[in-house]
Amino acid sequence: MKLKDIDRVNHLIAELGAVKELITLAGHADPADVKLFIKGPGDASIEMSAEGAESTHYRGFTATLGFLSELKRLALEEITARQRTIIGELAKLGVEAEE
Repeated sequence: MKLKDIDRVNHLIAELGAVKELITLAGHADPADVKLFIKGPGDASIEMSAEGAESTHYRGFTATLGFLSELKRLALEEITARQRTIIGELAKLGVEAEE
């Protein structure tokens, strides 16, 4: 392993730890705590949440818990995919990241 690879491994290990924390946080989140925010120009942004818009600077409306549950599932799927990518990158560097 080259010296520059050690820096890369350390960076990936730190990122893997952060991703694991995100998975735990998202996994325990109540669907009512999930929001979808679509950024638009000026006051054209949109927020979808259990409460609706929380700001006068963007539009929003109340989303169903079913929608928010699906959004949570998709977020977990995306974060888990990032975790697998990091583990794959570590494997290419000769590091076994599976616990």
